[in-house]
Amino acid sequence: MSNQPDKFRILNIPLANIDLTDIRYQISKGNDDISGLALSIKQMGLTSLPLVRPMGKSGDTYIVVAGFKRISALVHNGYKGNVVCQTSPQASEADYAIHAVSDNAFQRPLTPAELIKSILILTQFLDKPLIAEKSLSIFNTQLNQGYINDLQKIGTYLPQGGLELMDDGRLSIKSAKKISGEPPELANCFVSLFSAINTSSSKQMEIITHLLEIAAREKISPQDLYQDQKIQDILVSDNKDLGFKGNLLRSCLIERRFPHLEKRRQEIQKKINSLKLGPGIKLNLPDNFESTTYSLAFEFKTLDEFSNRVDTIDRVSNHPDLVEILKR
Repeated sequence: MSNQPDKFRILNIPLANIDLTDIRYQISKGNDDISGLALSIKQMGLTSLPLVRPMGKSGDTYIVVAGFKRISALVHNGYKGNVVCQTSPQASEADYAIHAVSDNAFQRPLTPAELIKSILILTQFLDKPLIAEKSLSIFNTQLNQGYINDLQKIGTYLPQGGLELMDDGRLSIKSAKKISGEPPELANCFVSLFSAINTSSSKQMEIITHLLEIAAREKISPQDLYQDQKIQDILVSDNKDLGFKGNLLRSCLIERRFPHLEKRRQEIQKKINSLKLGPGIKLNLPDNFESTTYSLAFEFKTLDEFSNRVDTIDRVSNHPDLVEILKR
């Protein structure tokens, strides 16, 4: 590959000859606000030259490899003249793909969606072991081949809305990979579901697992389960606390997946309430009762509060309901 800095050539191109509709090399979102950039270019000019690639037999039409926002900012400003750009006449398809990615990656860390888009562009021209080998010079960070495989799978099969959730930090790589392995209609259900809630990566995986296992046990499709009225009521509720909605959905699925376990949990919670621990003390049950380890936490601001908490714990240490709880 000819990916060398001394192979670049400076061109003075009419803006009308640059085709902005060809976005094969575009990494970042095309709908970002460019008003600030447009004002900067209007006042200071282009301080970093866009990279373009000649197209067609005549070679007088160009597509953008790097610098989509810079060119768009010129259009935004109503500019009609020539644009100083750079090109690389000896570059291969792979070279241009690398230039497109590295131009973004060395300015700032790529978002998950940008990273995935970059992998999809590069894998058209390079095999994944070579991408992994050259990743530090392309992405400004080291990527292993397994991670590259995961990103390619997500980029190929995850609905567009899922990529947006990843950029918002509301869908983890692990969850996205799991969703990408499902049929398209189910993948869309999961993306819609996670668009309505906010929860941690581990709880995302738990929700996915619960939904799939409930559907299998009840011999219905996961899509039908997703449409269940109780689940939909949670997802479409007016509550703006997406974290609360996530916890509510998780509890709903746990109760449906482990009905006897949930009934037992409610019985134990009643016994905990009967202990009258008061404010500042909390006895926590093991998740799904998979462990026999309980936890007790208490808060205090003063020495008197500390003493009162200790007295309360000492008072309930031989309480019949606590003994009953720990017998399970």
